[in-house]
Amino acid sequence: MTPACGHYAALTPISSVFGRPCGHLQRVLTGLVIIFTASSTANGAKPAMSYVLDLRQPGTHLIQVTWSVPEAAPSTEIQFPAWNATYQIRDFVRHVHDLTATCDGKPARLLRVDLDTWRDGPEACASLEIRYAVFANEEGPFGTAFDETHAFMNFAMVLFYLPQERGRACRLKILLREGWKLASVLGEPDAAGEFHAADYDELADAPAEGGNFQEYDYEQGGKGGKKAAYRIIVHADPTVYSPDRLLESVEKITAAETALMDDLPFTHYTFILHFAARGGGGMEHAFATAITVRASDLQNRWEGLESVVAHEFFHAWNVKRIRPQALEPVDYVHGNDTRDLWFSEGVTSTYGDYTMLRAGLIDRGGFYQRLGAQIGDLQSRPARLTQSLEISGREAWLEKYADYWRPERSISYYNKGELIGFLLDLAIRHATRSRASLDDVMRRLNSDFARQHRFFTQRDLVSVIHDVAPEFAGVERFFADYLTGTRELDYDTYLGYAGLGLVRSSVAEAALGFETARAQGGEVTVESVDPNSNAAKAGLRPGDVLVEMDGLPLNFPPRVRGRKPGTRVEFTLRRGGQTRKVKFDLGETQTPAYRVEENPGATADEHRLRDAWLAGKTEK
Repeated sequence: MTPACGHYAALTPISSVFGRPCGHLQRVLTGLVIIFTASSTANGAKPAMSYVLDLRQPGTHLIQVTWSVPEAAPSTEIQFPAWNATYQIRDFVRHVHDLTATCDGKPARLLRVDLDTWRDGPEACASLEIRYAVFANEEGPFGTAFDETHAFMNFAMVLFYLPQERGRACRLKILLREGWKLASVLGEPDAAGEFHAADYDELADAPAEGGNFQEYDYEQGGKGGKKAAYRIIVHADPTVYSPDRLLESVEKITAAETALMDDLPFTHYTFILHFAARGGGGMEHAFATAITVRASDLQNRWEGLESVVAHEFFHAWNVKRIRPQALEPVDYVHGNDTRDLWFSEGVTSTYGDYTMLRAGLIDRGGFYQRLGAQIGDLQSRPARLTQSLEISGREAWLEKYADYWRPERSISYYNKGELIGFLLDLAIRHATRSRASLDDVMRRLNSDFARQHRFFTQRDLVSVIHDVAPEFAGVERFFADYLTGTRELDYDTYLGYAGLGLVRSSVAEAALGFETARAQGGEVTVESVDPNSNAAKAGLRPGDVLVEMDGLPLNFPPRVRGRKPGTRVEFTLRRGGQTRKVKFDLGETQTPAYRVEENPGATADEHRLRDAWLAGKTEK
């Protein structure tokens, strides 16, 4: 994911799951260890549940849902997820309308147990049918949207489940608006027009796009002669991007990362891309990713799209298959312990940048520039001295609160985790004279855990590093200092292993003169204004809701990097129910800058390590 739980999977017959995707098999094995339920036994499972979604009235934003549960036990509980995708409790139940139920065709009363849970009556039902509507007006990749232009569905935001029978198979049918087509991660529908999922977890991890999207595909080889079919679904004005350039970029990324991991854990993979007026980010799935990029960025910042694709596709291994034990089993209501996000997200960002370099999408200078920017981002946050990287991940659930993002309060596990990935790689290479690398650690985690349907702990990670690089005797101290502790990162030592130096300076940059926050509804508000700034002189006030910047929809946070001090900007804002415009010249601030440079006096060993590091090679 760019800027996933304790109900247990029901027992499913072993004979029915071998050969299924790794993620599903992992959930089944977890359920075997944890719980046996009366609802599904090794001698046979209950019939599949079926969902029918009606997408024929987009003007309402309402997805009409009919859910049929055969052989419903007495007092069956139904539950709606409170979270999915981002590490935030988002209370999706707020979107549910007009919930009704029938038991064998007769009206049935649903007793509200808590915010997310209802219970049916004491009678068993041969057929329990539940109807409701979901208001869908949150664009992807983390939301669900249904309007005149398209439908994008994260099914955990749309579908109830049985908390006591999560192992039940599911069928899904979608009734489309006339003229629309559908792309489902679940594959092709059967003769009855239904998609099939092994259980609710698989269904929740399989987003779908409906509308008049553009579609591209290619086939690419992998390990042992295997091949995978890749599909790219684009919801966008087709004039804002080049299909040829898009295909070239994505093909380079998938080729580089499957080669790096020496693995092809799927036969089909789908990219769902939204090039939109606003928003941004990416969400990983086992067999897909959903990504939103501002259409206006594609002309001048194509590298930004490539970077998100590289990050999200690497999640096909790291977090979706190389998965921390703490994230399983998925708890859709309370969330999970996220102390491992430094690795699952941060190290994925490490490999996003590695991929950009190794796939030829950036050169060495571009890689050094990105590394320097990441160092600058961390060093600009005083909280790096008080909040550990591990705690940053555990507090991810607080990110929905605007004040949590204050530099004095928090650091980003993406940012520091990415840097830790680079330094850990350099430490391993230095200790082993480049006979081993972080790449070897990732491949071992994949072979020893993901492919064996096992989850890993931090102790397992340390053990794998010891096995891969026994010469790296300081791994425990490295983790104690930089993961659980708050010691300043020793950039000079680790970069020095590769004959690189960190140049520190300051630069004059444009300054807005105010700080912003983003409300839960997505609005960007002015939190504070420097009284001596041009923004204050122009009349900007705390509490103003910013709508546009220079005539374009506003992203969060407003970006002025790359603009010169003194440049005129115009904001459209709302205040007291009225819309107004504010114009002023950007101010100036001196900002610490960090630049990674090659040391002209580097030794031959440092040169060799640097070349191997940047190329992703080892000296066996």
